[in-house]
Amino acid sequence: MINRLKGTFAMFYKYRFLLQNLIQRDIKVKYRRSTLGILWSVLNPLMMMCVLTLVFSFAFRSNIENYPVYLLSGQLLFTYFTESTSMAMESVIGYAPLIKKVYVPKYIFPLEKSCFAFVNMLFSLVALVLIVIITGAPFHLSFLGVFIPLF
Repeated sequence: MINRLKGTFAMFYKYRFLLQNLIQRDIKVKYRRSTLGILWSVLNPLMMMCVLTLVFSFAFRSNIENYPVYLLSGQLLFTYFTESTSMAMESVIGYAPLIKKVYVPKYIFPLEKSCFAFVNMLFSLVALVLIVIITGAPFHLSFLGVFIPLF
């Protein structure tokens, strides 16, 4: 079991440059023609949070303390998991021409899509930090628990 894990991590280490280049390429492709660029990764969750906060705070009278922080933290994690799993499922088919030409472990591509979604989520965490500062929500060490499901 331990030797198998060592072999897997050795393979990740061997292909780390490919993984890094694929992630960088995906980031460049995603934001290439965008005028807002990476700023959109911050603005999109902020706008969704504003709309949902208005609906659930005023229309449905939600009494959850620091509701915008609560909503945005759950929304960011949900978006990360849905984005990473949907892109990872399609990645092997998308990279089929490369897989047929050169030997590359097939699990590198789902890992790359998952890492790309993680980088996107890190950009979106800026929105969460802004909301925590704007709303004056107290900082607790439990906020660091957001990274537990990610790893």
